[in-house]
Amino acid sequence: MLNPPDVLPEAMRYLLRAALAHRGGRCAKDELIQLVAPSGLPEVMKPLDTDRETDRDIDGTAASGRLIAEKSLSALAALGIVELERAEVKVAEAALRHWRTPQEVTAFSFSRLLRSHVWSTASMTNEGSVDARVWDLVNAVSVMFAAPEPLRPFDFETGTGRRFDEAQKRWFGQRKSDWPVTNVEQYRSFCRWAPYLGFATPITGRSLVVDASSALLQDLADLPHGRMRASEFVARCAEQLPVSDGGLHTLWKPDDAQELSPGMSMSLRQLEAGGHLTLPPAESDTDTLVVTLGVPGEAARVSHLDWHPQIPAKERS
Repeated sequence: MLNPPDVLPEAMRYLLRAALAHRGGRCAKDELIQLVAPSGLPEVMKPLDTDRETDRDIDGTAASGRLIAEKSLSALAALGIVELERAEVKVAEAALRHWRTPQEVTAFSFSRLLRSHVWSTASMTNEGSVDARVWDLVNAVSVMFAAPEPLRPFDFETGTGRRFDEAQKRWFGQRKSDWPVTNVEQYRSFCRWAPYLGFATPITGRSLVVDASSALLQDLADLPHGRMRASEFVARCAEQLPVSDGGLHTLWKPDDAQELSPGMSMSLRQLEAGGHLTLPPAESDTDTLVVTLGVPGEAARVSHLDWHPQIPAKERS
């Protein structure tokens, strides 16, 4: 999924919308690609941090729109959202259960389905499988979630933030070939994917801070409002976000079992800042969790939280 610069999540969404516009969600592959990318996809390659024409190639890509469309279509097939049958494309039943018309495929709903398919694909495969195309993405998000000092932005090798290449060494060793993100081009792809999936906030087109609050807000939409134990809420988060504390793909193994991961701490604080939950002082010294952003004196112990998400209607589907 991080093979730069060909697979773009927004290109995937528009391909799906175009396929749904055909009768029965079935169309010729060449027709679909020509419809979506007659002369390229420059608008989706625009960097996140600039409007200057001179920065047009800041993402480091010269890929044609057709190549982007072909690779993005392949990614849709790998995630089970469409099926490729020789020269035809067919929208998979999993997608048809969510959408019947192109207009229903919003960025919010598409991001949510992508997350679900990323986790299900990772759970059904292993890192040695040739079909495990999402492992680099999953492992990269895991690194970001477990790395300390979440308020410091990540760059890859250079810049004013932390180095993502150095962070990977802690869990994946010194050999670059073992890292989920091996070079700056793949990191640029990660800088597109992580915010799109709701796992990070972009600072520039080349730097990120971990923040899964938007993903959790949408994926926990069915969680009843009210007070609950903090540990129960974190467990529910792990079901929806397997790279978080206690999740299937987490890298977080603290010395203090009560300390929340940097990514979870950051996400909880962002949900609190957005008015979606309240973190009251701990009611006792037992069964508490430590929320910390790596700032001296800022750690807080919580035993319960009040969940009261404010979700715009357009983000509920």
